[in-house]
Amino acid sequence: MKKTIFLSMIISLIIGSCTQQEVKSPIEGAWRCVYMGGPVSTDTSFQAMIKEGQIKMYSKKYWTFVGHFQGDSISYDLYGGGTYTLNGDKYEEHIVYHNDKSNINIKFKALDEVRNDTLYHRYNSDTVWGDSYELRKGFSTEKYIRLK
Repeated sequence: MKKTIFLSMIISLIIGSCTQQEVKSPIEGAWRCVYMGGPVSTDTSFQAMIKEGQIKMYSKKYWTFVGHFQGDSISYDLYGGGTYTLNGDKYEEHIVYHNDKSNINIKFKALDEVRNDTLYHRYNSDTVWGDSYELRKGFSTEKYIRLK
């Protein structure tokens, strides 16, 4: 009887250790935007506006962001969300909702890099917003810090 219980425990441990752990995406979690730069957003008034930042959150396959931007003569809220995929450094998001309705249903491509608790999001913004993984001269960069 003791042998049966012991063998059952061993078999249970072996079976339990064979289950695969789900691999978590390196970008899952909440991030605060601390920098946006590129040909469209290099002026100092824009950089002053993002000091309030925005928060972007990723789950297994969904993303969302919200932020408030304040300038000298303008103030507005930003929000959006949808689905995303990340294959290596190739990031693509499908925009399902956005405060700027012209962005809805856009598929946006970027190259992502995570270094410790910092996420770099690089994309084309010269003619067609986020249209290719091949970055052209003057691409934009967003820098996010992981929130804990």
